Amino acid sequence: NQHTAGQLEDLFWPVAAVHEGRTIPADLQLPVRSALTRRLVVNPDTEDKNGDPLYTVGKYGNTTKLTLGRYSGMDAYTCTDLGLESRDVVVYNYSKTSGDFSNHGDSGSLIFTGDGDALAILHSGMPRGMHNHVTYGTPIWWVMKQILGKYPFAEFYGITYSLD
Repeated sequence: NQHTAGQLEDLFWPVAAVHEGRTIPADLQLPVRSALTRRLVVNPDTEDKNGDPLYTVGKYGNTTKLTLGRYSGMDAYTCTDLGLESRDVVVYNYSKTSGDFSNHGDSGSLIFTGDGDALAILHSGMPRGMHNHVTYGTPIWWVMKQILGKYPFAEFYGITYSLD
């Protein structure tokens, strides 16, 4: 393993007041229990060392394995000439020295918070030089809304969610 539970706790929650009462399991098996609501995706309820709203997020990808990134509530919304809509969350690399959050082969990975909340499903990155500077994901609330629109009785294996 790349990190201990204590190291991950310090990375996910760098502010003592935010870190209080939050833990990563000693076996590093973080259960995903809920999906972040649209409100929390747009307005993160944790902060960085500067007091800015931010989620430190993780993902376990096929190519890059466990990596951490920063999500500040920035929501990308695009519409093509054909009228197709896309809603994306934007995840930046954790730091200048941490390496890329994602790479080719990581598409489909779940992006999650240290609290075990699903944020998004990773779908692409934006290279800057030899590295990915930005990673894009489809917000999990949007994915669930689309699934429930087509399959109203879909079950998400006990994950709690709200489409509000």
